[in-house]
Amino acid sequence: MDNSTERQPAKENNFSNIYLLRRKVLLYYVIVATLFAAIGTIMGLIELFVFSGYVSPFQFGFFDHPFLQVYGFLVLFVSGVAVVLVPTFRGHTPNTGYVDYLFLLVMVLFQAFIIIAMSIQSAERIFMYAAFACILVYSIRYIFLVWQGTTVGARKIDLGDFFLALSGAALLLSSIMFLNNFLYNPHIFTLPMIFILLVGFVGSVIIGVMIKTSPLSSSKLRQSLLRVSMIFALIAVLADFFISVFNLHGYNYFAGILFLAEIGCFALAQLVLAIRSKGSEEKVKLRSAFSMKIIGFSRLSAAISYFWIVAGILFGIAYGLDGNLYYFKIASIHSIGLGFIGSTIMGYAPLLLPGIISEKAPRVRIKPVSFYIFNIGTLLMVLAFALAGYGVQEPVSLVSGGILILVGIIWYIVDIHMYIFHKPEKESVSFSDNW
Repeated sequence: MDNSTERQPAKENNFSNIYLLRRKVLLYYVIVATLFAAIGTIMGLIELFVFSGYVSPFQFGFFDHPFLQVYGFLVLFVSGVAVVLVPTFRGHTPNTGYVDYLFLLVMVLFQAFIIIAMSIQSAERIFMYAAFACILVYSIRYIFLVWQGTTVGARKIDLGDFFLALSGAALLLSSIMFLNNFLYNPHIFTLPMIFILLVGFVGSVIIGVMIKTSPLSSSKLRQSLLRVSMIFALIAVLADFFISVFNLHGYNYFAGILFLAEIGCFALAQLVLAIRSKGSEEKVKLRSAFSMKIIGFSRLSAAISYFWIVAGILFGIAYGLDGNLYYFKIASIHSIGLGFIGSTIMGYAPLLLPGIISEKAPRVRIKPVSFYIFNIGTLLMVLAFALAGYGVQEPVSLVSGGILILVGIIWYIVDIHMYIFHKPEKESVSFSDNW
């Protein structure tokens, strides 16, 4: 009897068990991230009522709103999905398990340390150091998992792998900037910090996944545009880091220009792909894996997300050139954080989340109403902040935008969770390099 044939099923069984465990871990990451986002969004909405004059100013945990949204939701959700999704591009099982619960606890402790630091003046320095240690350890772990996912079983290293690796470097550098900003700046979320977290970290994951889930193309023009985008991304992350740690505030806008060039080149590369693949074999290949309706929805969300990230970076550049336009900085954060990242998550989650969390196939039918409500709310809010930069108050637009954003998010979360947990299982789709 051939022992190798006996060992093979056992090996496959082990891989399956590890993958199911990893999916279970990811489910907890998504739940905790969603909970943080809900608390942070409610805090932000109350703050909008205060800012608009509808509610009298009072002491509330507003200081924790950006920490909950950026570190509580974006870092947890994006990194959690990435470390499960990335290995599937290579067709192998993520080599992670129970230790990830520990790192989830690390990020929960991060939020607790921030609250204590901001609440107890005498303990601020100690607990901010503790918060820094949490994000530093977490970012190192994330780099290790991404490295595993992009190199184990790799036949080749492609441009998608580069952007995914860059996301890890950006998160690590941002942890150093976190400490530097605490020690030498009045605010943690300076413009370079916003750029490196929202564009350098999250943006790189999004671009990497978009490249990985796009059909293969032999277009030399597209490959050249992607390589140029890669160069701009690398230089932008490094420039942003050095501008921050050396307190070169007069050059804050420079990193924004580099990130803008990166996004511009990537958007052109995707446009070339869309033009060349129209009616071609690649489109047929896409249709075989997903319904064209969901592909169309994802492409629409990507197009809208490009608008939002360009607008957000331009707001940031304007603030970098003129520090008096403070609310342009707020408009930049919400354009990128809500418009770009939110639209992308809403567009790609129906393709990716069901398969990597519950082994179900991507959705065939899409209900885009929550997506439109969310984007209308974001538009109203960003416009109100932009006008506030020039001293024009639009409280109705601001509060209406906040309410619509909250409604859109809740509607979307309920919809996708109902699909994942209640829809009958179908055959899952593999995201491999053979795409």
